[in-house]
Amino acid sequence: MTNRDLATKFGLHEQWLDGMTGNRSRYFCRLDSPEGVPKSTGDLATEAGRRAMKAAGVEAADIEFLILTTASPDHLMPATVNLVADRLGINNIPTLQLTSGCAGALQGLFTAKALLANGYRLGLVIGADTCLKMWPSAKDSRQMKPAEMVNFALFGDGGGAAVVAADPQGAGLNVEHLFLRGIGLGRKPAQIVKWFGAEGAAAGEAMGEEDYKAIERHVPEVSRLILDELLENRNWQLGEVEYVLTPQLNGVMTEKIRDFLGVRPDQAVNCVAETGNNGNALPFIQLNRLMQKVADGSAGGSRVLVATVESSKWIMSGMALRFA
Repeated sequence: MTNRDLATKFGLHEQWLDGMTGNRSRYFCRLDSPEGVPKSTGDLATEAGRRAMKAAGVEAADIEFLILTTASPDHLMPATVNLVADRLGINNIPTLQLTSGCAGALQGLFTAKALLANGYRLGLVIGADTCLKMWPSAKDSRQMKPAEMVNFALFGDGGGAAVVAADPQGAGLNVEHLFLRGIGLGRKPAQIVKWFGAEGAAAGEAMGEEDYKAIERHVPEVSRLILDELLENRNWQLGEVEYVLTPQLNGVMTEKIRDFLGVRPDQAVNCVAETGNNGNALPFIQLNRLMQKVADGSAGGSRVLVATVESSKWIMSGMALRFA
């Protein structure tokens, strides 16, 4: 869905959306999608998992654990991860579902790293999100303020996945350092997404709220802390690192963060302007874009830094990778 599509639907100006968000397009699931086209978080997660397994050359029987990170499960029960396992033909293994936001992909990989260090050999980590439950009806959209409407220009739906293995000699990317840390003590959440039933919906309660000023102020600062810690751990210099995956809030903020961090345009691996902010899927999509560039010969080098910041209750996570 392009900015022109959104402008037409919500009665906004296309140029205003361009300048406000820096996002040009995004993807949304629809309940009336044709057969075979994803309609839910579970659909996106299943397809992402299937593609990752095919790319890695593994079968369902090879997978020893399955982790799904999401802020938008299909149901409270059963857990979406178990529906995904069933669709992928996976059985008799641990399945874990983590409720998470922008740091979710690295939360899933952090959990996988612990499992791989304790006897498991091969797993599948998936991140997926949809905005379907937050999408307003035609009646509701006419009553929304521009600040509320802009959420649908910021966010999008998506899924991503990675097969993870204990073998350090495998193909792909080696994780050289990975950390995850909650830093929200005494700090107000900057993003809240609520669960409520018919009573809350009937009362007109908003599904979510965000403190954009706090996000704009703190995310660049936390991103710098993440990169500094990764660089110090690996004894790397930022200018010598080939690829940097910065937090993908929206096109405008992503570019501001890149500039604030001193990351060169040729180092940055960005996707949010085309995909929208699809939460738990974003780092996987960034990494997939990087892998494609390396595979087709349009990019070279080996060192990769990944930074994610979750403003819901302030979580920072970073990862240093090297191509095998």
